[in-house]
Amino acid sequence: MDSGNPCVGLCRFGGDGNCLGCHRTRAEVKGWKRLSDAAKAAINARIWANSRRGIEAGSAEEKAPRKRLRKLDRKIGKLEAKLALLREERGQLSGSQGQTPESSR
Repeated sequence: MDSGNPCVGLCRFGGDGNCLGCHRTRAEVKGWKRLSDAAKAAINARIWANSRRGIEAGSAEEKAPRKRLRKLDRKIGKLEAKLALLREERGQLSGSQGQTPESSR
């Protein structure tokens, strides 16, 4: 069995404490680099065995859509942060003038 990292970059944990992306526990994710190849292979074997379709969580078929979703989530987060700053700046400008843009028309 492969001892490669099954991470798909989703990294969100469900109520059972397992990652929703790669199905490892928090401890397995956190200590992955320190685990032996045999321990990594055992974890990958468990993930494969528990998979409903018998496809490893990190397969190419599943990575592409998840990777795109992660990228979109990062972009949305950056845009939301930028929007918040712009709204704050707008609020400061309108507050310092004592009028809203609508009242100056």
